[in-house]
Amino acid sequence: MEILEKNSQAPRSPGDQNARETVESVLSNFSIVEGGPVYDFLLRFHGGRPTQSNLWRRFGALLALIWLPLLLLSLKDGVAFGHQVRIPFLYDLAMYGGFLFGLPVLLFAQLYIDPSIRQSVSEFVHARFIRDEELPQFENILRRVQKIRDSWITEVILLVLAFLPLFLFEHEWVAGTLTNWHTTANGMSAAGWWYALVSTPVLRYIAYRWIFRFILWAILLWQITRLQLNLMPTHPDRNAGLEFLASTQKHFGLLFCALACSFAGHIANMMLFQGTPVTHFEPVMAGFLVLSVGLGSLPLALLTPMLQKVRRTGLLEYGRIAKTYTETFDRKWVHCNATPSEPLLGTVDLQSLADMGHSFDLIENMRRIPISRTLVQQLAGRAVLPLVPIIIFGTPTAALVGELWKLIM
Repeated sequence: MEILEKNSQAPRSPGDQNARETVESVLSNFSIVEGGPVYDFLLRFHGGRPTQSNLWRRFGALLALIWLPLLLLSLKDGVAFGHQVRIPFLYDLAMYGGFLFGLPVLLFAQLYIDPSIRQSVSEFVHARFIRDEELPQFENILRRVQKIRDSWITEVILLVLAFLPLFLFEHEWVAGTLTNWHTTANGMSAAGWWYALVSTPVLRYIAYRWIFRFILWAILLWQITRLQLNLMPTHPDRNAGLEFLASTQKHFGLLFCALACSFAGHIANMMLFQGTPVTHFEPVMAGFLVLSVGLGSLPLALLTPMLQKVRRTGLLEYGRIAKTYTETFDRKWVHCNATPSEPLLGTVDLQSLADMGHSFDLIENMRRIPISRTLVQQLAGRAVLPLVPIIIFGTPTAALVGELWKLIM
């Protein structure tokens, strides 16, 4: 992989210009999120790309399909409230966490993740990380990724995984330690059957679809790293110029935020109806947080071998330049046999020597793994946000005040 640009670049040929225009055309319609057979089918009924207004309408339509029937059937069976079951429908915090908080996060994540991916992919071309001779291959990568996105086979697999809870998620079909609105002492209620056959599979399909898109993003980055990218080891972002990818990656924290909403609802149920203390869940919550940060930053970790090569090559190339320059500087100013023709004070040679040292320091301190502390904090913040109310309400007041006092002082 070449690291240093040539001082003079040959003018681009008409073929290179045509290749760039072709890639620009592909980029204008490129998307990992928007597409696929089910998406195209639903698009015919809603029309146009998702916006904040029509996403609210879609959320309302989904609630009418997966949440409203549960309420009506629970009212019919007398398990919406009261004492017939231990956890009535309207008191089930897991339902609120999954359907009223987690679901809209999954829907509205599209408004942030998709434009950010488009911008990052375009940046590879606009900032000329992709060399002209690599543009056709880059175009092929984009087309292959979109072909995978539009695959019927993948869509069928997601639907099968989502709509076969009887075989894959048996715990949703049997009563737990407490009777609730969908698994009473007499077996599955009418609301429970709707929950198992419609509501949960729909929510699960949306979550699985996002997982698939997340994998597609990782595949795209891995394919791009196989190109001969025009990366600068002396770039001040200490990521060879690829720091912009972290701005995209942080938005995937919304997916873990949605999972945490459902997770927090289940924890709240156990605390409220079983009296389980919040300390019982601390290892699980810590594990969820670590897993969220690890998986959330995994696509960027795929860049590590490439950045290590950039750093290693940069140290060698700049090391050779530095040796030549410092030898010349030494002969002129330190071991010169005659008085130099110019005064040492104010000479640009000293500034150039300092600039050379600064460039070498940038390469030396270049991150081997392109995962910054800021990205970790952003992913962790999104993942832990739904769990904060659980921690606050589950912590005794005296202990909570004591911890706040320690933070303040």
